[in-house]
Amino acid sequence: MTRKTPTRRLSMLLACLAATTAAPAATAADKPVPTVRFSRDIRPLLATKCFACHGPADQEGGLALHQRGQATARTDSKHRAIVPGRPDQSHLLARVRSSDSKLRMPHDAPPLSPAEIALLETWIAQGARYEKHWSFVPPRRTRPPSVPRQHRKQVRSPIDRFVIASLQPRQLGLSQQAAPHTLVRRLSLDLVGLLPSQQQIERFVANPSDDAYLQLVDQLLASPHFGERWGRHWLDLARYADSFGYERDDVRPNAWRYRDWVINSINRNQPYDQFIKEQLAGDLLPGSTLEQKIATGLHRMNIKNNESGINKDDYRNRETVDRVNTTATSVLGLTLGCAQCHSHKYDPIPQSDFYSFYAFFNNIDEKDIAIEGSPADRATYQAALARVKQQQATLKARRDTLAAMRQHASLAAWQKSLGQKTTDIAGQVKKLGLPDSLARLLTQPADTLTPAQQQSAAEFWNTLDGRHDDTGQAMAQVSVQKRHLPKPYVMTVAERGKDRKVTHVLLRGDFKQKGQAVQPATPVSLPPLKPRNTSPDRLDLARWLVGPQNPLSARVAVNHAWAHLFGRGLVASRDDFGSQGTPPTHPALLDWLALDFTQSGWDRKALVRTIVTSATYRQSSHLTPRLTSADPDNLWLARQGRYRVEAEIIRDLFLDAAGLLHRKVGGPTIHPVKPGGTEELAYKYKTRWIVSNRPDRYRRGMYILFKRTNPYPSLMIFDSPGSNVCLAQRNRSNTPLQALTTLNDPVFFECAQALGQRIASGSSSPTQRLNQAALASLSRPLSTEELSILENLYAVEQAWFARHLDEARQVVGRSKTPSHDLASTAAWISVARTLLNLDEFLNRE
Repeated sequence: MTRKTPTRRLSMLLACLAATTAAPAATAADKPVPTVRFSRDIRPLLATKCFACHGPADQEGGLALHQRGQATARTDSKHRAIVPGRPDQSHLLARVRSSDSKLRMPHDAPPLSPAEIALLETWIAQGARYEKHWSFVPPRRTRPPSVPRQHRKQVRSPIDRFVIASLQPRQLGLSQQAAPHTLVRRLSLDLVGLLPSQQQIERFVANPSDDAYLQLVDQLLASPHFGERWGRHWLDLARYADSFGYERDDVRPNAWRYRDWVINSINRNQPYDQFIKEQLAGDLLPGSTLEQKIATGLHRMNIKNNESGINKDDYRNRETVDRVNTTATSVLGLTLGCAQCHSHKYDPIPQSDFYSFYAFFNNIDEKDIAIEGSPADRATYQAALARVKQQQATLKARRDTLAAMRQHASLAAWQKSLGQKTTDIAGQVKKLGLPDSLARLLTQPADTLTPAQQQSAAEFWNTLDGRHDDTGQAMAQVSVQKRHLPKPYVMTVAERGKDRKVTHVLLRGDFKQKGQAVQPATPVSLPPLKPRNTSPDRLDLARWLVGPQNPLSARVAVNHAWAHLFGRGLVASRDDFGSQGTPPTHPALLDWLALDFTQSGWDRKALVRTIVTSATYRQSSHLTPRLTSADPDNLWLARQGRYRVEAEIIRDLFLDAAGLLHRKVGGPTIHPVKPGGTEELAYKYKTRWIVSNRPDRYRRGMYILFKRTNPYPSLMIFDSPGSNVCLAQRNRSNTPLQALTTLNDPVFFECAQALGQRIASGSSSPTQRLNQAALASLSRPLSTEELSILENLYAVEQAWFARHLDEARQVVGRSKTPSHDLASTAAWISVARTLLNLDEFLNRE
């Protein structure tokens, strides 16, 4: 039996309906006509073909097809487009069938196919029943399907029952469980974003039982690195960055405190509903704490223009629009922003809904709260301030000395201006920070210099202009550095008390064209908001978002979790649960997970545990010829997903395998080593990239300072988000530049050096060393064939480096490796570099 995709199923249904509707006088012996559903069969057709002119945004000719009352009413021409139960009286069918190009609908588009017309006719004949879009209907509690006896041994979770039930009609089944080495690595990458330890691997491989698996899951969920891994997922939605954006793009030195709040919230398993409430309205909670106010930093992660001369009303409107879109995308999974300039063309969201939602955020004021910070915070700030002041004093003295020297034509003239006081000359020269040989020359009386020394002094005098400019640039950089010192404060928001703004619909989205005034309210197509007082505020909105009547929030949250654990959501369009989004492949499973999530008290770790303990999650990701033809996109989950890990995790894995990773959780941003050639761009944007000291430079990738106009290169090469807008799903590209980066980027090469030197320093046999290196990088031993290939690689590389010791020294770097071991160490580095650049290392199986 061949695979039936949604498109194929619809085609079969259309063909069936075309055949049945072609014979109106059906007999009792005929097969029953399949029920046509509006949300599944008709709405996608109307949205594609008709809604642009006769939908939520436009109702040309007085016809709107997205609502039954309007679709069945008389139009401007006094006709009724749809007469339920009477296809022969429905003007819509006459227009789509017309051969007259002036009458046929749709205009300026290909006509409907006979099968599509037959589908519409059957739907009208069956009563033209409308129903809400699936995502606007509350989740329904469904009993997990029963499973045939031959599949019962595979069931480890109710999830498996739903998945097996969807696989059976397609003559597919769950794949076999992945190998123990693969499972332990998959779990570690998914839950903490790091490689499993050798102890974890050995323990699970020795006993891959269900109990051992559950213990491993619980151990990883309890790890502080769980908050880092899953916090980074949320930071994509929160558009987290360490700078403001736009041309000036100053650094936000305390943005990391919001990042820390996210990590800590997830690590302590704060219920998801409270997680949302505190970020949306932590400042409005009764007796709100500092931590709850820090959570409102979500509203401060937007790009912000701090340049002079801007229109403040314009940019305030942009920031408010961004807060609306971020909330709607991250929590509701709706493209609410499509209604900013006009009513939504496809979903039942009028433009007034957008600005009613906008009104919740229109009286936000940004507020920085100074905090005492920890003793370590204060010590760090004071030490940094002292260093910067010393730098400024040194540079000012240098600048003044150089300026005085520039007033004179020669060393002799300058010395004469100082009264030829040798001690003063020495003090002035010391301020320049020159090499000792040149400094001694400039302190000697000019008339005692030899001709060669006089020439050297003259050459120095000719460089004074350039040196003065260099000093001015350095002073500017130090001034920028001083502004960005980590003085303890938190970025929050507060509700405006006085001079509150009245929100208007902005005609065509233009902040200068104000239409009717609106009050704070939620979209009319969703359950109504019940405010605490007469005027709703952000806290009312936050409670409504995660309230029991909201049909979207729990579905969106569990869909995100599923996507992070399978590479694809049950709803593929994670940011669009509207009519233009992808319908769920397993709607009953999605609803079951959503209800289980809310009934658990919005327990995020329990949700993850439920998914990863299922047999569906534990499957092999091997793509067989049968699955290639039957389900190449893995829509029906007959296998696990295989995909490259994210940009930050790639760097983390390199550092982890090399033994360089510094596992400190939380804290300020870091500045790792950057590739050569990027410093010039950094200076252009007034940023001085001072590489962090060890071991901070080896912290995880999520802590790297992210400057919007000049982001860390390797992150962008591996598709890290630009952080200008809320992002629900990262792109995954595959380019030659990525391979060149993992081979040659200084951080990645340093990791290969470290791993290679660890292998070289071992005392075991080459075969044992290779297996140790594979366990450290691939989390598994090597096959006989792989061992043979790598042993041969080592021999070839060792022979080559023995003949090219200079190249060996460059590969080994600053290591204290004895000369007689240079060739061997360089060869092991080549082996390590090979392992770390394998496709398997960069991918999650």
